[in-house]
Amino acid sequence: MSKKAVFSLTALSLALGSAPVFAQSETAEGFIEGSTLSLINRNFYFNRDFRDGESAAGNGYSEEWAHGLMAFFESGYTQGSVGIGFDAFAMLGLKLDSGSGRSGVGGSIDLLPHDSAGDPEDDFTRVGAR
Repeated sequence: MSKKAVFSLTALSLALGSAPVFAQSETAEGFIEGSTLSLINRNFYFNRDFRDGESAAGNGYSEEWAHGLMAFFESGYTQGSVGIGFDAFAMLGLKLDSGSGRSGVGGSIDLLPHDSAGDPEDDFTRVGAR
């Protein structure tokens, strides 16, 4: 095969292979237009009682109630041959009911994070980008 034929086949395959990319970028939504924001609410109540007789409250008993909010932002992509986008998330957990020996050491699944004294936190957050 001559060099001219190889060059022609290479150019033809590049032109045909890149046609769908150019067609897609013309119809793609922009960075703002293609953005979405999702908010999810979760409520969780946990109660476990493995006490045997009249034992202390922390011995096999736990009870926690929490509410969680999760927000997810996903941007569209910039138009052009290389699209750039941005995704972020934020999460918030709120303690609704817990404490008085009903959480932590002695029977809990640790639904809520604990402070240095072993008591459940009132709220906690996570923020980041993906």
